[in-house]
Amino acid sequence: MLEQPTVKCPSCESDIRAADESGLVNVLQEHLYEEHALEMPRERVRENVYAQLKHFDGYNARPISGA
Repeated sequence: MLEQPTVKCPSCESDIRAADESGLVNVLQEHLYEEHALEMPRERVRENVYAQLKHFDGYNARPISGA
């Protein structure tokens, strides 16, 4: 069985897991809203998830928190 894909929340470094990339986007977007009161455009969250999954250096160069 394949391991679930995992990304880190760019705001608190919590591990976020889901069955697939689309699920990761949904879970991370929900986490950001509920835990950090951040409403981020879905495309911005998707970019962050994709970069983390592809292990791009500096994936967090464009902070999702806007800070």
